[in-house]
Amino acid sequence: MEFNATISDGTFDSDLALERRKASTYVEGVDYKRDVCIGGVWERLKVTSEAGERNIGRPKGLYDTLTLPRLDTIMPDDIEDAKDEIARELCRMCDLGDISPARILVVGLGNRDLTPDAVGPAACDEVEPTMHIKKEDRDLFDALGCSEICVFCPDVTSNSGLVSREVVKGVVDTVRPTVVFAIDSLASRSGERLGNTVQISNTGIIPGTGVGHSGAIIDESYLGVPVIAIGVPTVISTSSLSCEGIGDKGKSYFVSPKGINKIVKNSGKIIGGGINQAFGICYF
Repeated sequence: MEFNATISDGTFDSDLALERRKASTYVEGVDYKRDVCIGGVWERLKVTSEAGERNIGRPKGLYDTLTLPRLDTIMPDDIEDAKDEIARELCRMCDLGDISPARILVVGLGNRDLTPDAVGPAACDEVEPTMHIKKEDRDLFDALGCSEICVFCPDVTSNSGLVSREVVKGVVDTVRPTVVFAIDSLASRSGERLGNTVQISNTGIIPGTGVGHSGAIIDESYLGVPVIAIGVPTVISTSSLSCEGIGDKGKSYFVSPKGINKIVKNSGKIIGGGINQAFGICYF
């Protein structure tokens, strides 16, 4: 696998809950289940206690990970199957959490100008907003039978001078959604996870955790509404690659796969398309 250097930093921590627990081992306070589906394989973690929180360093809640074919080589039919899986999973998360999807704010975190960090904006580009339809034509909106959906990309602090978390809070206070879908690029410890994995959790998101730039968490306790986080791993540290027998053990950089443009584009299609299929307007 060829990589392009994108981010450098001295610390690293995987954003994938699954990488904090080996499937073959028992971890106190963490339940594990594996489900094969048409689109790929789901691996479902449920952190059930404070012991589980300590053991994998993640708050109590659900962390479901879908493994797909590599997203830079995935076939169109497989993309449609993946959309179906994401749609079903988002509905499942809402049902399990007794979350109403009546009004959805889709937040695309990350930097649109830096391809490995652009999964959030790419997904937002695929989402069809509908909240304006209700305001302009209530009869049409009722006939569509969809949720009210609005889309927002706050950009990164280095571009805007604003803290994403605070900007999202301001939009939430204005829009008053019933749920927030927060989409972001993730970091992985394993090259095998890059560009073929989608993680969905109901515990919120901490932008930049995986690359050592952690901001404050964006979750229900902060926003006042449930937050479902969706992410795709697009970068890995060279120190992690050296542990896999690739690269050197010198200064650590963050690198992305050669097919990152296609990976991000297809990630957007799958995540944004899944949101449309589950709650919005879907064009076939």
